[in-house]
Amino acid sequence: MVLHIATSEDGFIATEDDGLDWLPQPNEVEDFGMKAFMRTVDCVVMGRRTWEVAQTLEENPFEAYDRHVCSRQSGRAEDLVHSLKNKPGGVIWLLGGGHLNASLLEAGLIDTIVITKIPVTLTNGIPLFGTLGADLPEGWHPTTKRDFDGEIVQTTWVR
Repeated sequence: MVLHIATSEDGFIATEDDGLDWLPQPNEVEDFGMKAFMRTVDCVVMGRRTWEVAQTLEENPFEAYDRHVCSRQSGRAEDLVHSLKNKPGGVIWLLGGGHLNASLLEAGLIDTIVITKIPVTLTNGIPLFGTLGADLPEGWHPTTKRDFDGEIVQTTWVR
């Protein structure tokens, strides 16, 4: 499972009201590696609030994938991810939100984390790992770093 996500400079994945207007939009010239990554994806796992935000987008970028929406009322996300990891297929893309990221991180189910850091300070919002904050726990180390225009930096981390 790969958590592939953008954060603000101070570790937030969205504003407090789930706003994403601070994110730069991919374009014909620069997509921040998303097209190549998305070709490897077989299914997407996301939290309910992330799903609701995705539904407001003009074009749903997740239509082509097997999609799983997790909420605290729908059962344990860890059980779902265990079953998905036991199936053949491509990459399982964890797309957030913060609480889901935290629970799957604590359960040891995330294999790779790709963080695209946007040089914007939000000061508050939804932290990358919910109540755990924005810092990776011990045992994770960077394997690759990629610089994009506008001081955007994408780092890949593994355990």
